Amino acid sequence: MAEGIVNFVLTKLADAAVKEVLRLYGVSEQVEKMGRVLRWAQAFLKDADKSRRLNERQKYWVKLVRDVTYDIEDVIDFYLSLELDAQERRALEGCCPKVKNTIKRWLRKPTKLPELHSLGNTIEEIEKRIDEIERSRDIWDVNSLGDNGGDVGIRRPKQIIVPDNDDPDVVGFDKDRDNIVQKLLDQDSRRLHVISIVAQGGAGKTTLAKKVYNSPDIRRNFGFHLWITVSQSFELLNIIRSIAEQLKIEPPPSLEGHHLNDLYECLNGKRYIIVLDDVWSENLWAEVRKVLPNNNGSRVLMTSRFEDVATMVDAAHIVHHLEPLPHELCLELFLKKALPQNPSEYYTNNLSEISELFIKICGGLPLALVILGGILSNEEPTHDAWERVMKRISQHGVGNKISEVLASSYDYLPFALKSCFMYFAIFPEDYEIEALPLQRMWIAEGLIPQEDGSTLEDTAGDFLEDLAKRNMIQVVHRGVCDGSITFCGMHDLMREVAIKKAHDENFLTLCSNTDEQNFSEARRIAVHQSNCDELMERINPNLRSLFFSECIPNCSSHRNIKVICDMRNPFVCTDEIKIIGFERFTQLRYARFYSKVLDFENCIGRMRNLQTLEFLYFEHAVDLPDCFWNIKTLRHVIFPCSSGAGSLGPPPKVSLKNLQTLMGIRNRESWAKGNLPNLPNLRTFSIAMTERLQIEVIVEFLCTLKKLDDLVVTGRDLLIDTSEFPFCANLTKFGYFGIGGSFQATDSSLFLINVTQLILGDLEIQQHHIAVLEKLAKLIFLVFSDIQFVGGKIMFPSLGFACLRGLQFNFSANLEELHIEKGAMPVLQQLRVMYCDNLKLPQGLKFLTKLNTVYWHAYPEKATTTVEEIRQLCEHVPFIKTEGLPERRHY
Repeated sequence: MAEGIVNFVLTKLADAAVKEVLRLYGVSEQVEKMGRVLRWAQAFLKDADKSRRLNERQKYWVKLVRDVTYDIEDVIDFYLSLELDAQERRALEGCCPKVKNTIKRWLRKPTKLPELHSLGNTIEEIEKRIDEIERSRDIWDVNSLGDNGGDVGIRRPKQIIVPDNDDPDVVGFDKDRDNIVQKLLDQDSRRLHVISIVAQGGAGKTTLAKKVYNSPDIRRNFGFHLWITVSQSFELLNIIRSIAEQLKIEPPPSLEGHHLNDLYECLNGKRYIIVLDDVWSENLWAEVRKVLPNNNGSRVLMTSRFEDVATMVDAAHIVHHLEPLPHELCLELFLKKALPQNPSEYYTNNLSEISELFIKICGGLPLALVILGGILSNEEPTHDAWERVMKRISQHGVGNKISEVLASSYDYLPFALKSCFMYFAIFPEDYEIEALPLQRMWIAEGLIPQEDGSTLEDTAGDFLEDLAKRNMIQVVHRGVCDGSITFCGMHDLMREVAIKKAHDENFLTLCSNTDEQNFSEARRIAVHQSNCDELMERINPNLRSLFFSECIPNCSSHRNIKVICDMRNPFVCTDEIKIIGFERFTQLRYARFYSKVLDFENCIGRMRNLQTLEFLYFEHAVDLPDCFWNIKTLRHVIFPCSSGAGSLGPPPKVSLKNLQTLMGIRNRESWAKGNLPNLPNLRTFSIAMTERLQIEVIVEFLCTLKKLDDLVVTGRDLLIDTSEFPFCANLTKFGYFGIGGSFQATDSSLFLINVTQLILGDLEIQQHHIAVLEKLAKLIFLVFSDIQFVGGKIMFPSLGFACLRGLQFNFSANLEELHIEKGAMPVLQQLRVMYCDNLKLPQGLKFLTKLNTVYWHAYPEKATTTVEEIRQLCEHVPFIKTEGLPERRHY
């Protein structure tokens, strides 16, 4: 719907600063008239969303409103840029000639008379179109649309979902899993064999493959476990690189034979299993098998929608046809999603007959069942309400059953969620999407409404949970402590719905078949191809959002970009890039980069509307100019937290009332008592302290952060008593990296009473520290990273760490013994041991009855235990993943 852009422009028109600029240039009355029409259109669009029905004339009227709204936004932004240039020109007085000449190159010419004349004509044309839109309301039956019901609000999740290894959406597949596992473990042949799972989209092929891949028998019998998502547009080199990265070897730069030798040698003589998920091309296997050793009983598990692809392997190839779910499992899955809180309503509210019709529509496809269940979970559990849903689904006609259900799921979204859903079309197929950056992009685009008592970030998080509750997105990972979504994705069939809706609404243009597309009206562009310079010349100069995953587009003609997102693989990014036209992005609200951007420091201070900067370049520090910290709209500023990277923090006395996240900064020497930045709403903060700064100053600063929830402190050779940190009383997440220092934890540290996640790094830890930490009553997740354990051993006592669910040891070279007494950590679910070279296998693991996941990674030449020993001790643990460990000892 056009409702999102209308809301955004009306919000902009209500801004006092915008009103003043329009008044200065003498166009406030004309623009206010436009605003009145948009406010009426906004009410109509909300009613249209409730009815979920528009005739063709009404649809065309909505398109007129959307197009004219975009043009109104262009006019507003032009006048804002005029005023910004005028302010910068005035600020040049007194600057040195070099700085003055640099900035003058970025400014528009002072007169702009031809442009102003052209703009006047544009305003006249918009006024005529506005008049036409008003006159056509009666003619095109726009006024007749009434409220036919429907939920337009976002329902808050009823409870926080605690992460668990068992997928609550999965029912059935046990027989299929056992059948495939048995075939994969068949010892009759030592040759490389392939098994393919074949079924139509939405049948659960990937779900079944995951159940097979994670089964204990498969984990025990194969030394290497590799998962490759192939998808429709695969590149062989990317597949080979993915295999290499999972094997922890250097990814090959090309497909030349000598570059692939390391991969072949790494697997040669080993027993491995590789999953190739979602294969479309008949030629894929012929290419991949060339780099895989054909020995030692290794196996490949392939999933595909196409029988032809599955049978183009070899004579020994086995095809497993995944059948639709039987009726009783369809009913179980349907009720689990449609009536999650009270399944008994199925029996008491006379829903059995209508449920049978819904199950018939879904045709035994799990994806259709969970999507349809998500729709019904937001309706009243009555026969009449469910019957109305049935009638609306039937309006899509008789065709592909799953397509009807997926198309209906979009219709049932509240108007505010529709734009957020279409936003997923930006990302490539099978892309794992970080939740927080996604939510910040929504905010920058103006897709998130301001709600009383909630921040925009809180509302955006609720929106994402709502899409997950409706099963329109897939939750890839949730936080251990609070259960919030950290990574998400989208089924490829649902992504096709998002792409189609985004195209129909002129919401987004994907740059794939450039010769067949018209980019003149595009407002958002996602470039997922290599050559894009010619493409950018054809794109609308009023482009608002740009996403790129391959080349760096030339943006010299696009001044009004609000969002620019680098979606490249961070491991293959170049050291530096040049974004042509970057200095013109004065409307920029969100920016994310993985490489150093040339002229970045010189340009960034001009972005007066910037809300989020995610500059994830790890190589060295990038110190922002002081003028950057005068941008009052800043909400999230993120640099890498690694040593030597990041930027100096805000200057003294700077006040940033909107800033909520500040990560990867270093303290300033100019900070002193009473001479500190004012950041009253900061929630997440990470800082690297230097030796030159007195600890009293940083403590005073942190004590001013009344809303601080997540803190990471790093300091070299610092001896800090955490009892000096009274600000920690409100923290739920705390990271402390001493880099050679000591952690002085005493009973006074119990002021960390609300901490659920604690990360300690680069410190000396003794047993008495554990005695203090075990008293943290709410601690759920504990990480020791690069710790020197005094004496080389540590003990977790009986009845200690009563709420701990996750425990992790990283790179603790001197740790030799880990003692776990019976009764310690009674609810521990996950243990990770990452490259602790000398650690012996803790026998106390057998006491951890709730443990469901063990990760144990080691350098092959330094491993002190074997896969066989871990599996024997952890027979009760369903999921064990090891890397670098020998299968068994050879005497």
